[in-house]
Amino acid sequence: MLQEKKPKDLLEDRIFTISNFLSVSRVLMLPFFMYFTRKHIESPKNSEYLFFSIATCIGAVLTDYLDGFLARLLGQESVLGRYLDPICDKIVTVGGLSVIVHYYEFPLWILLIYILREILGIWLGGFLYLKRGIQGKPNWWGKIGVGIVAATVLWYMSLPLISHQYPKDHFIQHPEYSGYVLILILSIGVVAYARRYWDIVFHPERFILDPKDKKQKKKYQLV
Repeated sequence: MLQEKKPKDLLEDRIFTISNFLSVSRVLMLPFFMYFTRKHIESPKNSEYLFFSIATCIGAVLTDYLDGFLARLLGQESVLGRYLDPICDKIVTVGGLSVIVHYYEFPLWILLIYILREILGIWLGGFLYLKRGIQGKPNWWGKIGVGIVAATVLWYMSLPLISHQYPKDHFIQHPEYSGYVLILILSIGVVAYARRYWDIVFHPERFILDPKDKKQKKKYQLV
């Protein structure tokens, strides 16, 4: 049976874990990334702030990997952690893309589509938990999308250091191409999510849960 959950149920699990701390630390890095990038734009000849920006971005990528790895390694996986990690990812990726839109002319329309997709993702995750008692599982397309965002931001940030080595029509001089790839990956991910959760959201009477079905257990996660 699909059962509704209450928001307070999330807080009944472990909160203060290393993996949760790493997830939150990723968000706390965002203001520093914005500050270092602004200082570099104001003084482009001073590459110190640019290196700080790149280092902060790499640090955020590392925490994204380490939080899940340490949660599994230390046995600290929790319902809260599974929601906290993607929410922190959404905040950081939207923030990172906003910075390169503002300072490096990344296409605004790609950012707007990305934000819309993330809003839909938050709504779906909350709906599945609160109304259906199911933990929405991130698919590989979403994880690939986060990786592409990180690569895109690093590409734009690194361009001042390498652009003089290539002609203007070279592929390296056009990091916006990664944004087009991002849109493709996000579109595939939306279709994959729709196929997985459509009946659960809109036609729960059609969804039959069999706890003994290993394939179904892997595909859906009750909480």
